[in-house]
Amino acid sequence: MATTHMPTEPEIRSVLAEINDPELHRSIVELNMVRGIALDGATVTVDLALTIQGCPLKSFFQEVLPAKLKDRFPGITDVRINLGAMTDEERKALVGGIKNTDVAPLAMPDSATTVIAIGSGKGGVGKSTTTVNLAAALAKRGHTVGLLDADVWGFSIPRMLGVNEDPTVLDERLIIPPVAYGVKMISIGNFVPEGSPVVWRGPMLHKALQQFLTDVHWEDPEYLILDMPPGTGDISISLAQFAPGTRMILVTTPQMAAERVAERAGHMALKVNMQIGGVIENMSYALCPGCGERTYPFGTGGGQALADLFEVPLLGQVPLDPPMRDFADNGVPSVVGLPDSPSAQAFEAIVDTFVSQFPPKPKPRKRISLPLFVNPGGGPSAGPNGGSKGGSNGGSNGGPNGHHH
Repeated sequence: MATTHMPTEPEIRSVLAEINDPELHRSIVELNMVRGIALDGATVTVDLALTIQGCPLKSFFQEVLPAKLKDRFPGITDVRINLGAMTDEERKALVGGIKNTDVAPLAMPDSATTVIAIGSGKGGVGKSTTTVNLAAALAKRGHTVGLLDADVWGFSIPRMLGVNEDPTVLDERLIIPPVAYGVKMISIGNFVPEGSPVVWRGPMLHKALQQFLTDVHWEDPEYLILDMPPGTGDISISLAQFAPGTRMILVTTPQMAAERVAERAGHMALKVNMQIGGVIENMSYALCPGCGERTYPFGTGGGQALADLFEVPLLGQVPLDPPMRDFADNGVPSVVGLPDSPSAQAFEAIVDTFVSQFPPKPKPRKRISLPLFVNPGGGPSAGPNGGSKGGSNGGSNGGPNGHHH
């Protein structure tokens, strides 16, 4: 009768190396989370150091590690996981190995991310609703998408995506963003209560946007979509500096008053060397629920006139659709919660045109990442690029470094 193969410590470590941390998406061995492996007959004990004390994902490790080892080595009958936490110095080494520059990766010449700013120049035209549905529709099609809520004063993206949890903050220099409907998102609303005003001047806005672009673990998405604030001020100027090559998509309603304000936003974008990528017309028409007849409460032609002015395509027209409002208030984009609705169908058509206008860029060759390790003397190390640089701190109102798990 054949005996069951009992694994060696290196064989167990090799299998554990196939398991990725669910937030950082790197091997738990590479991240130096596996601190000890002990074998006692058919029992294996693994000592694991979590990135932060009280990590909300500890149940993931307690379930996945035993299942993986027992599946690979049937002779193992019991797997015990001892959970600890990294020290501050070890966490600095980990962050240094992942984030070895304070320059936004999106600003690098070889960035594979297309950055799209959604702007309107004014509030009330459905800019944020358009942003959320565009992001969710792209993610539904398998694209990797990040969504940055740059509307610091009027943030609404967390509610529209139903995100209530805090981001995980490691060493004040690496923020793990929440994910909703396949979209990674970050907003000042993740750090302050929904009803609290954010009373910031230009330099604070500049710093917050810089942190969201450089410190959030976006992982080179194909698309990073920004919900821009109304107006033509500081955020747009900062964005042009931090993410050159950003394209602006203008959102307007059909009426002339909204189109003229969006026109000013477009001219502002051109002044800071952004390109205008297209126009989306929202609230274009209303559909009679009985007969399907279209009526035009805000007139017609504003979107096409704006597109013609900047010589860019009209990406699509979205109808007035009350269920879209209800779903947004309850944290579900209409393209997800009501995919057959007129508004969702309009967004799907917009995404068809969007992807043809902005196809995903080819991914650059991945930089070789050296394993993180701890020196025999106890000091942390993270390879040649593991040095830690001081991160910037969010200011009042609990800025991007305000909450830590």
